Amino acid sequence: MSKSKRFPYVLTNQAFLPDEALPFLPLKLSRENETVEALGLIDSGATINVLPYQVGLKLGSVWEN
Repeated sequence: MSKSKRFPYVLTNQAFLPDEALPFLPLKLSRENETVEALGLIDSGATINVLPYQVGLKLGSVWEN
């Protein structure tokens, strides 16, 4: 059995999670000619993934469609 790679835990400054360390994965997202680097929260129990609105805008998405 191979060892799993650990991801860095980053302290959050969110009001709802003060000083909480959560695992994040660096991401590079691309759409057409746009690229955005972001951090994605690792949630191995999640059944859906969410793209933040501002990241979608930077990639050129039109949310109204």
